[in-house]
Parts: sequence; structure tokens; C-alpha cells
Amino acid sequence: MTFARSVKEELTRLNSEEDQKLAELSALLHINSEIVIKNKQPYLDFQSNNLAIIRRFFSLVKDLYESEMEIISKRDENLKKKNHVVIVKTKVEKIINEHSLIIENIGDYELITQTNLQKQAYLRGAFLASGSINNPIKPSYHLEIYVKSKIEAIFIQRLMNYFNLNAKLQTRRKGLIIYLKEAEAIVEFLKVINAYEAVFKFEDLRIQRDFSSNINRLINIEIANEKKIIETSNQQLKQINFLKKHSNINLLDQKTQEIIELREENKSASLLELATAYEKKTGERISKSGINHRFKKLEKIYLELKKGIIEKGEL
Repeated sequence: MTFARSVKEELTRLNSEEDQKLAELSALLHINSEIVIKNKQPYLDFQSNNLAIIRRFFSLVKDLYESEMEIISKRDENLKKKNHVVIVKTKVEKIINEHSLIIENIGDYELITQTNLQKQAYLRGAFLASGSINNPIKPSYHLEIYVKSKIEAIFIQRLMNYFNLNAKLQTRRKGLIIYLKEAEAIVEFLKVINAYEAVFKFEDLRIQRDFSSNINRLINIEIANEKKIIETSNQQLKQINFLKKHSNINLLDQKTQEIIELREENKSASLLELATAYEKKTGERISKSGINHRFKKLEKIYLELKKGIIEKGEL
């Protein structure tokens, strides 16, 4: 798997709120979709040779619009690759209008990218749609996003430079690219789109290529790791609060109750710190994987409860 593909695989696994999903979907639509008229009926075709991105697009449209869709696969003989297409069959006019797919208007784009998180989500969608990044083991650093529309290119460049990335524009084939050449800017972009696993790998490969000490790289890794720990603990606390609100946690098994209490007592602790705190509290040793296993079980209970409540229409 190429480095660029691994970044995109990571991005397709991220969870986000509805407003961020809308911004991400908008970028995917603008860059990688086409309006098709069949029997006087409009359809949207979204294409990618990456099945994970196809699933991501399908999920976003389903969550936001509940559209009827079909996925088909076809082989591109020129590229020797299998191309996948999502055909959006219903709610098409609503999607076209809400995302200004016919008449491009930066003002409309800005309506769904008002917050930092929405801006980040749009850039995430843009990179998923047509982004590429050199493997950092290579001698030159390069990240780019290819678009056909000048308005789209200017808007993406504006978003990237909002985060002080110093992105540049250049004409390429029948379109334009928005690109970064500095390693530090590429790392910052990966952090902006929440590709923290890619940040770790990028920095690790940079260190392998150039063994000279650079404290800033180590700080980037530490910051990314800390943020990931905080995001994970916040998600676990959110699940715990949901269980407390909608169920009686005293009915849960002892190990699950213990992990709930441990997380509430150590809100921002890593798995290793939780394992240490558990041993100190109970006198029993537990591994990081043991702690993680209990959180996985907690998450399963949370998802099953949430699904049941949604099916009953109580949420």
C-alpha cells in the first residue's frame, strides 16, 4: 500500500459530527462527482478506484440525505485498474442545490465551512477525492490536490492558507493543483485533516531518511500522540455518560463497572497510565491490551444500546 493510500484509509475511518460530514461530502461532490441526465432524470455519479473512499461517500450520502444509491464496478483498460461508481438516484436535486454543483459560488462554499472543524472536514474530503502525497522516504516532499475548477482550486488554497500552510497553485493538465513542498507544512496539513497515524509514520520515515536530530519532529509526534489519547478518552467518557443516562450501569458485569470507574477517575490517562492506576488501586496487574479489551467491550455495549434506542425512536 502506498503512503498516500494509507493516509486515505485512515481518513475513511474517522467519525465526525453532521456539520463536518456535510463539509467533507461537499468537497467529494465538487471534485469527484458528475451530474448525469438519463430519461430526463438527474443522477449523480461519484467515481474512485479506492473502495474505502466509495464506502465513505456512500455512508455520508446515506446519513445526510437517505438517498437511494447503487454501486457498480468497471475495469479501466487504460489504467489497468478497477473503477467503482456510486450512482445517487434520489434526493439528487436537493444535493445539487445545497452544494452549488451547477453554479459554483465561493459564498455558498463558505456557508458550510464556517467553523475550524468544518474547514478541516472540507480539506479532508478534498484530499480523499483527489489528493496525493509522496512517500516521505523519498528525497523530495510533495502533497497536492488536483481539481478541474479554478474556483474550487482558489477555495481550497484559501482554506489551506487559513491554517498557515502557504499552499501554492499551479496549472496541471486540464486543471490545477494546490500543493505543499515543505515537510513541516505537510505534517501540519495531516494534523489539520486529523490523519494522526500518518503523522507518526511520516515523521518516523523522515527520521529514518535523515537521522540528524530534530526536536520539532519529536514534538509533533508527542503532540499527535497526546491529542489521540485525549480524543480516545473523551469518546470513552461520552459512551459512559450515555450508558449512565439510558441504562443502569450497576447491572453491568464487574469488569465493565471497574473500567468505567477507572476512566472517570483518570480522565486523560493513557492505557499504560490506566494499567498502573488499576494495579495501584486493586493490587492486581493488568496489561494495556487487557485495559483496551475492556474498553472494546464497553463500546460494544454502548453501540448495542444506542442502536436499540434509535430503532425504538427514543433518541
